[in-house]
Amino acid sequence: MKGYPSGHHGVCESDCVGCGTHPATDLQMEERQDIIKKSFTSGSLQPQGMTSSNMGRPLITPGLLLLMLIPAITADSSGSVVTSCEACHPHAACRASLLNNEVEVESSSSKLVTCNCKSGFVGNGITCYDLKLCAGGSCCRQGYRWSSELGCVDVDECSLPDQPCSPPQVCENTPGSFNCLVPPEDDLRSSPGSDSRSVQFQCGGRRCPVGEDCISVGGSSLCADPCQHYSVLNDAWRSTTNNGAASGFHCDTSVNWQGWYRLFLGNTSVQMPERCVEMYMCGTAAPLWLTDPHPQLLDGVVQRGVCGHWSSKCCTFRENPIHVKACYGNYYVYKFVPTTGCYLAYCADVNTKVCSTCGVFDACVSDDKINWRCERKALELVCGRNFIQVVLQMDNLETGHLDPSSAHLADPSCSVHQEANGTVWYQVERREGRCGNTLETNGTHAVYSNSLFVYPLNARNNSLSRPLSLPFSCAYPLESESSLDVAIKPYLLTEGGVSGLGAKAESFMSLYRNANFTEAYPPGEVLLPVGSALHVGVSIDETNDQLVVVLENCYATHTPNFDDLMRYVLIQNRCPSDHHQVRVDESGSSLRARFSALLFLYQGDYRDVFLHCSLSLCDQRRSSCTPNCGRRMSRSVSTSASQKSLTVGPITWTKGPE
Repeated sequence: MKGYPSGHHGVCESDCVGCGTHPATDLQMEERQDIIKKSFTSGSLQPQGMTSSNMGRPLITPGLLLLMLIPAITADSSGSVVTSCEACHPHAACRASLLNNEVEVESSSSKLVTCNCKSGFVGNGITCYDLKLCAGGSCCRQGYRWSSELGCVDVDECSLPDQPCSPPQVCENTPGSFNCLVPPEDDLRSSPGSDSRSVQFQCGGRRCPVGEDCISVGGSSLCADPCQHYSVLNDAWRSTTNNGAASGFHCDTSVNWQGWYRLFLGNTSVQMPERCVEMYMCGTAAPLWLTDPHPQLLDGVVQRGVCGHWSSKCCTFRENPIHVKACYGNYYVYKFVPTTGCYLAYCADVNTKVCSTCGVFDACVSDDKINWRCERKALELVCGRNFIQVVLQMDNLETGHLDPSSAHLADPSCSVHQEANGTVWYQVERREGRCGNTLETNGTHAVYSNSLFVYPLNARNNSLSRPLSLPFSCAYPLESESSLDVAIKPYLLTEGGVSGLGAKAESFMSLYRNANFTEAYPPGEVLLPVGSALHVGVSIDETNDQLVVVLENCYATHTPNFDDLMRYVLIQNRCPSDHHQVRVDESGSSLRARFSALLFLYQGDYRDVFLHCSLSLCDQRRSSCTPNCGRRMSRSVSTSASQKSLTVGPITWTKGPE
């Protein structure tokens, strides 16, 4: 939200004087004065004899060129040192200036001049304000206030008692305006991993939605999308390959920027460079580039810093920031503001022409900010427990002239979709062969793959129209770990019987009362006499009937901790540790497994006993899943860490939207 357009400095209206130049801040003036002094002493300004397209004649010297570019405030703040009287305001006096020891020029015959506002005027000599006409502040535009010593100065709206931003927005002052930033925790539109802060605007007392600005549409100010309401900025001289020293210098100081702009070079859409551009390129002396990457689609309108390259520094001139927005169709729009001096101008990166060839599901990327290429963006994919869902943005489909109702999977009969909140969802059951799904296992994951085909609008009437193919895959881990949530307390039988406490267990592992595995104990503590038979069943809910569950390792501990190193091994490497004490009833033949074991005092005392098993899913199409237990395994109390399955191991369930 902003009260008025940013970047509009305190310049005079038509009935005042001092129009056409934007005052720099004190910090900018000090920086420029230091730059001028260093440039004179180093003699680094090149080349000589450049021709200005605005002046139409050779410039004087490299040192004087810089002074012509940026006027510096001298120790006496009443005037500015420049290279020619032509730079002075009509209501300023031009006087010869003597050289001092701090400033040197290459030729002793060169003269410096000072611009001083005449009596009755105030300013720096480059801009002069009439004290009588401007006394009431009529010369200052909105966002600036009148000062009898300095002229029009910026108003810090964020420090005013009546805050311009509504909570929880954060106010940020800008030259002549302010921004209302959406707090990061509330900016739900921002792209994951993005550090951009969305800017919100106000229009006629109404807060515009994120991503919209107060734009004049048909003569009325409305909240509108800048991506749909912009002006074309097609200046060939802004190209990053155009040398201003040869073709003439341009400046964006006096441009009357109105609203939003999209950059073109010829008929091709381009963007501002995100890298330092060499001096004298882009048809100017100090080319302007973005200091931060362009925003992403969901970031809305963001603020970006702008720097001008001069001398040996890429950011010698840190200009007022601009607003930028990413648009569907791989292009950006910019809300430019006048530069604070000459010669500085916004660049158009010729290397980004390739971005205009990217498809609606492509992203234009670069590793070095010089060479750009198109890369396919990842689809939004939901890998659910029972279903796989593909999500497309309706804006992307409309931009690419694609028909969402025409889409289908590898099996053309699978075309069911649902539209909601600007998106369209396609769903397929997670099963091999369903709608053309393929399934591959690699020892650690089961990978389901398919492809979504989307046709151009009205393409169904043309049998030769080829659809856009969008392949996708979901990988599901084949490993899991499960623990029995039943505590078994051994005791010596006197007169009581077996009793159990607790609610019914929600587990894949159960303890049964009989060898038929038909009656399970409820969750909680179970009292059993020493020497009792423990009947344990394990199951896994898996839709793929080609996979079977295998008991890898099972053991007893005195704590519910699966990783407890003090354990009594019952089953090791798929086989019983002692065939007299443990029997595997079923393993490696279906999606359930069973075993029985005798309950004794495993470590000589009557502490609670907990049972744990590590499981694996085995693809019986690839190998034999039935355990081969030909030799007897010795039983012992193990203090080593459990071994991970070497084939397909315990499955960890991952919940997702279905």
